Amino acid sequence: MTTYNVILLAHYKEREANLKRIIDDLLGGTVIPQKIIVFIDNSDIQFEDERTIILRSSQPFLPIIRFALGAGMDTDYCFFLDDDLTVQPKTMEHLIQHAEKLPNKILGFEGSILGNTETPYSNDMPIKRGNHFQPFPVDILIRSYFVPIPLLMAGLYLRAIHPELPKTSLDDVFLCLGNKYLNQKENYVIPVTEETNLIELPDGGVGQERNGDHYINRNFVCRLLMNTFYEQGIFH
Repeated sequence: MTTYNVILLAHYKEREANLKRIIDDLLGGTVIPQKIIVFIDNSDIQFEDERTIILRSSQPFLPIIRFALGAGMDTDYCFFLDDDLTVQPKTMEHLIQHAEKLPNKILGFEGSILGNTETPYSNDMPIKRGNHFQPFPVDILIRSYFVPIPLLMAGLYLRAIHPELPKTSLDDVFLCLGNKYLNQKENYVIPVTEETNLIELPDGGVGQERNGDHYINRNFVCRLLMNTFYEQGIFH
């Protein structure tokens, strides 16, 4: 049986109320995680839940920290979910069924096929949840990621070998393009049904996309990495 852990980031005080709902929903599913780790890097968040492992930091981290934590897990997969989303009872069972059909791939529910322009992220083809009937390969997954543990390292390595690049708003870019270019593996958006789709939660009026550099950074880094690997003859 495929095993998985979940890592949640708790950075925004405005979303603290979502955490219990997410954990309740994960533990109420047909296939539950072995562990749920909540990484809190905001001292204003006082969340406690004995069903989880709580890690606290005295200073904030960028979201890529969750992939570093996931790399040390002892399950087959790690599930990363933004804290303005939650699951339904059969969501994780549905993910695992697709993971067993598509082994050694990163899976999610929505994503992006980058455009061939100077601003590839802004001129992408968005693949939204529920708009297709079979797994769909994408360049970048967004908001949720079901990742085989060994595939996490490429994204961390990709960021490490490019210290000159911006770092904010880029955790999913490094994860997915690292998987695509360094691992030579695919990222897939999987189809959903009414009973397996994710549920939107309040975002509290905050989030990375509200950062003024969000799209600037994503366009710049995606274009540079696409050019770099094209020049190296990697077209995966």
